[in-house]
Amino acid sequence: MLSIRRVLVVASFLIGTSGLLFAQFPVPTQRPQEDTTAAQMRELVSRYCRLDYEGGRLDPSAWPKFQPLVWWRALPESSKINVVARYTVDSEPIEDHGKYSVMVHYRLLGTFDPALGYVGEVEGTIQDVYFSVTSQNTEWRISDSDNPLPHPSRAAMIKWLTAQIALMTDETLKARYQNALQHIQQQSASPFAK
Repeated sequence: MLSIRRVLVVASFLIGTSGLLFAQFPVPTQRPQEDTTAAQMRELVSRYCRLDYEGGRLDPSAWPKFQPLVWWRALPESSKINVVARYTVDSEPIEDHGKYSVMVHYRLLGTFDPALGYVGEVEGTIQDVYFSVTSQNTEWRISDSDNPLPHPSRAAMIKWLTAQIALMTDETLKARYQNALQHIQQQSASPFAK
């Protein structure tokens, strides 16, 4: 009986002291943190493209939505507008000397130039655009694009053209915008079209 008591006392002593020992040394309980920088760059460019696709670049009052995403002080003026059916953002940004390049693939429907009208593209035309993302004081934003033109959806462009036509008094310009509107309305913007 005495020996069982001794064994229990020794066992409880060992268990208690081993608990104290483990408490002195931190035991990693979490996996190492993954580098999510590339995913953040992709998300940043995706948010910019979504706003642009919804027609934000056509509306000067939408600037506050873009401001936290870009380093420039105002939306760039554009003489042309690229109308798109859809876009995809590459999942793997390319890192080069502290900046990231993110490729966006647009299915281009056509280009509208207020001076010339609308010129449609061959169905299935893909336009690749690189966006550069840089950091200032650990804050990441888009700093440049190799194609700074707006890229609204067909629906956003139709809405914008309709609003512009309603405001116009110059008949020649109005006819050019109406012709562009008709041309865009006749194009297929199905996301499944090649």
